[in-house]
Amino acid sequence: MCIVSDKIKFCTCANGSVENLKHYWILYRYIKDKEEYCMGEPMMPTSMRDLSFEENQATLLNRLNEPDAFDVPLKFKAKDLLEIVINNTSDFHETFTYTFKFKKGKWEAEETDPFDIMNHFDEENSGKIKSALKKTIK
Repeated sequence: MCIVSDKIKFCTCANGSVENLKHYWILYRYIKDKEEYCMGEPMMPTSMRDLSFEENQATLLNRLNEPDAFDVPLKFKAKDLLEIVINNTSDFHETFTYTFKFKKGKWEAEETDPFDIMNHFDEENSGKIKSALKKTIK
């Protein structure tokens, strides 16, 4: 079970593909006239697999709306989507994805369909995540 840290930091300092990182984020920008149609198999969403989903989502949402969440100031636009991937491993059941939409100048929790992202958004920015998880005391 992963518990997201309230000290999480979203860094823009990733070289190459972020999908190979253990923890990463991707900012998607809504493209009005983009209408690709990707299809595939549905997968069980994180909200149904993560016992700490609500706690982690709330922690991420609070942190995203703090001014120092990102290492550099970024200009977000209405309808931007932010995908946060925690514990990216080869085992799908251990990887957790959270999505947020930028509305009225702040981030809000948003459950999205990966196919909707592919069909209507383009990747705008991405990076690695530092201090993603709370330290566990043994």
